[in-house]
Amino acid sequence: MSNNNVFDTQELPFGNESNIPDRYEDDTAFDYAENCLNRCSTIDDFLNLTDEMVETIIGLEEELVRWRQALIKYLPEEWAEGLRQDIFNNLSRDFEGDPAYDLYVRMKRGKDPQQAKKRIKRLYRLADGTDKTSIKYL
Repeated sequence: MSNNNVFDTQELPFGNESNIPDRYEDDTAFDYAENCLNRCSTIDDFLNLTDEMVETIIGLEEELVRWRQALIKYLPEEWAEGLRQDIFNNLSRDFEGDPAYDLYVRMKRGKDPQQAKKRIKRLYRLADGTDKTSIKYL
């Protein structure tokens, strides 16, 4: 008894693999309206998404340092000193050197937003509690 009789399978539409077309007539996934080698709306969308994600990461890192600094005055001295020394620990990794991130920097920003001097100075002000956005009301 053949498997076709048991499972009522259909014959494949093509006799063998050499007859399988490279693509179907209605397959439009590869028909782009514009050349995507350097630019297209999809690439722009990914660059914009990546930009928003990087800005979110930067904002969350600043918030983490801000709250760690605010917490220091409520900790026992030995813990407070440890947190002062580790205030920048476990922030997100630096993505410089990752090919996709480097492409994003080249195409969208021109400069790495994670390495901006202005951002680094702000993180140090937050760690010292001297930034205008430092938490002082606790």
